Amino acid sequence: MQESRGAAPLLLLTIVLGLAGATLAPATGAAAAAIPPPARPLSFARDVAKILDRWCVGCHGGRDPDASLSLDSLAGVLRGGDAGPVVVPGDADDSLLVAKVEHRDRPSMPPRRRLPAPAIALIRAWIAAGAPP
Repeated sequence: MQESRGAAPLLLLTIVLGLAGATLAPATGAAAAAIPPPARPLSFARDVAKILDRWCVGCHGGRDPDASLSLDSLAGVLRGGDAGPVVVPGDADDSLLVAKVEHRDRPSMPPRRRLPAPAIALIRAWIAAGAPP
């Protein structure tokens, strides 16, 4: 029973990362036929902002955001906060935002909960795509 609950998020993560990879490097030959093109490019306004609004902006938004990190706009995300930039466009692995939501960097964010795996995968894919508006 435990395996079936973990399989769905893993499958979704695999699909999202596969689509992100398809947007970054064109496939050739049989691989091109096997990977469907993404329905649309990822964007901050359409895809990422709603995740950050739900999970992060309560503390990292408004007039006095925690750690001077405002995640309620693309400009704020790209500016970063007290710890410096949180997004390295094109490099999700080196982005502090990803390390925080994946709970690889302390304090992890959000502090007492975890973002759903599909939300983390989408943030990763958006950053890997260059953090487009």
